[in-house]
Parts: sequence; C-alpha cells; structure tokens
Amino acid sequence: MRTAVFVKLSCGQDLFLSKTASNSTCSAYDTGSGNCGDCGSCFNPGGRSGAVCRGQSTGYFCAADSPAEGSDMAFACMDWTFGSVSMRAAEGAFNKRTGDNVRMGVGTYGTSDDPQRGLGACYRMQVSGMDTPLIVQSINTGSDVTGNQFDLQIGDGGAGAFNTCAGGKQPGVDTMYPGPYDASTWGKQYGGVDDKAQCQGLPKYPAKDAAMKAAGDDLVTLCEYGFDHGARQEGGGNPSIQSIARVKCPAELVELTQMQRSDDPAEYTVEAPVEAAHECEAGSGGSLAWCLTRMMDCRKPSGGFKDNVKAEIMVDGKRIIQPCLSDGYTRIDVQCGCSDCYC
Repeated sequence: MRTAVFVKLSCGQDLFLSKTASNSTCSAYDTGSGNCGDCGSCFNPGGRSGAVCRGQSTGYFCAADSPAEGSDMAFACMDWTFGSVSMRAAEGAFNKRTGDNVRMGVGTYGTSDDPQRGLGACYRMQVSGMDTPLIVQSINTGSDVTGNQFDLQIGDGGAGAFNTCAGGKQPGVDTMYPGPYDASTWGKQYGGVDDKAQCQGLPKYPAKDAAMKAAGDDLVTLCEYGFDHGARQEGGGNPSIQSIARVKCPAELVELTQMQRSDDPAEYTVEAPVEAAHECEAGSGGSLAWCLTRMMDCRKPSGGFKDNVKAEIMVDGKRIIQPCLSDGYTRIDVQCGCSDCYC
C-alpha cells in the first residue's frame, strides 16, 4: 500500500512524496519524488529548507564538481563574500545589537587544535590596515592553509585547488561564471587579481544572473570592496593578522551559513592584545602563518559534507553549511535529501 504526502516548501512549491505505508523509515523514493520531508534517517533534521536538487544523492552529498547528466551540483554562496549586501546587513544588525564595531566574513582557518579543524568555529582578529576587527567563521579546510593563517572569501580571491568558478563546459551547470578561467581576467589561481583596477575586467554576474542582480551584488564591486577596506593589498600582498582568538559566532553570521557549533565560547570579544611580532610570514619557507589571505572557492566548502563534521559538537538543524546552486544565492535543502534520491 502506498500513501501520498504533500510538503509545502518555503518558496510555495508543493512536492509529492510517495512512500510505502508499512515502512516508516522511508528507505527510498520513486524516481521523480520530492524531498525527504520528515521521514528517513536524516543527518541534519530541522535544517532550513531550500531548493530541491536532482540526482541520486542526498542534499548534503550533492556533487561538488563534475555533476552527472541531469543532476545538480553544489556551489559556495556568493552572499558569504566579504562586503556582500547580506554580509554588510549582518554586520550592521550585529553592531546595532551589541554596540560592537566589526566586519564579518567566512573562509578557512589553519588550525590543528580543534576536533574538526575549525569547521563552524568563529574567530575574532585584528588585521593590519583594517580599521575594524573581523569576526569570521571557518567553513572550509585546506591542506594549503597553514597555522594561524585565515583564507577569507573575497570577490575574485582566487579559485584555489578546485576551480568551479569559470571555464567549464556548461557555465551555470558545472561552473558558476561565464567565459574561460584565465589569468588575464581572473588573475592568479591563489589570490586572484593583484590590483583594484583589474577588478573591472571580471564578469559581473554568474551565468545564471537573476539571483545576484536581485540581491544587489556584482563580482566587480565585491572584488573592489576588499581593496577598499584593507582585506587585500595593491600588488597582491597579504595583510598581517596581529591577533586572533576564537569567539562566539554571531547569530547574524550563522543565519547566512546555517552552521553552528554547540561548544561556542560565551563572548564575542576577547582579551587578546595586538602583538606587533605577529607579522605575515609570506615568503618565509613557504609559510603563510599570520597572513590574511584570500580565495573565492566557488565549490561547495568542506563544511557542506556531513562526514567532515561531528554531530555531537554541532547545533541540531545547523550541523552542516547550506550551499547554493550555480547562481550563488539559491540555497540547497540539506535537511535530508534531494529529489530522486535515497534518504
């Protein structure tokens, strides 16, 4: 016997679910069925709903590259970028609520002193050349990020080891932006363009451009914002992290990433004096310790894979990051699974 269930998504779309009545665990769905809803064994129950992607994988296993024909691929979200409209709104709301004065961002922190390599943790740092402290959340990992280095998501900060930003066979499917990925447009693989003037040569919008336009962002402006606010230097240099310490993640930042640790500290501030001895060590034996580096890894970050996080130190419903489709803004549902998949 089969029963039918309708699920209302936040976007107002009705999805039809078909399950075997005798099987309350709902081990599988028929091809063409909808999101897992409230049945099955889900890693992130209670998570925020989003777009239902296609293919034979659960939401938190949506491919990070090389999607199969007829399936979707998961990307980073462009409103995580330093200086995006949403990020600046989060900063403003947090500063008004707390009386603080910070900027915010996401990226990768180089640490081995953490049970999951910093994923989901927030850090407050003072950076040379920046007029306000930064509170950042580490949502990614990388073997190329050294101790006490933070790799901040900046507009054209470099695609890194896994380029899904541009140059794909199907822009809007396997890469986010149109056109080739070449040095004349995008700059270096690690670091992007060296000078603010070069930002003007970037494509302004993803291949699927409606969502970014609606958000009020564009890649040229996001690239320039990093130069304007001291997060990157003319000539391609890296600012120094003068002090850094773990702090409580602001709710406004968690709202953007949907990732939160249950072992957060109690405070947003720390007694961490600026130490002049902490200077970016770029060029010293290949180390980038105490450097604020940059990236724009368009690929779904490490925090979007459930095997990279420990459920026992994550907040229910916010165990993994919520990535985006190829427009860089439409969130993928990571509560349980995707259309046409097994729970």
